[in-house]
Amino acid sequence: MAPRVTDPIAGLLKLPAHALDGLRQLPAVGRNTAEMAGHTAGLEKVSSDLESLAADATVLPGIRADMAEVAKMTASLEAMDARMAHIEEAMPVLVEVQQHLARVPEALEVLQERIEHLTGLLDRFIGSVDRLSESVDRMEATVGPLGRIANRLPGRQN
Repeated sequence: MAPRVTDPIAGLLKLPAHALDGLRQLPAVGRNTAEMAGHTAGLEKVSSDLESLAADATVLPGIRADMAEVAKMTASLEAMDARMAHIEEAMPVLVEVQQHLARVPEALEVLQERIEHLTGLLDRFIGSVDRLSESVDRMEATVGPLGRIANRLPGRQN
């Protein structure tokens, strides 16, 4: 038996009410689907970026090891910083010492002149002492016999 052709509108009228409500929602579903498509359009890029990030993250263990090595190498910087702070505190004194040291050559020159003058005086003094010694020797030679005579004088006890 051949199927019977019916009027499509009449067939729609026979649909249950809840099916009709579903059909009424189709335009909203279409709008929401288009909206979701717009919102998820960038997901392929995000997925690609995540894959790239995962590949880049494979170097992190090596970086962690390198950072540990850097930490070991820079551990002495704290002590060096403390020493530098101590030097910095001493800088005013060092600058003052440097200023005094700048005057040392001039002072040495004056000292050298005075030493040369003193050397001249000492040479003259030594010459005078030598002459005095010669005079004392001559005087002793001259006075020596008088002493022997004086020892022989009466009233003198030996």
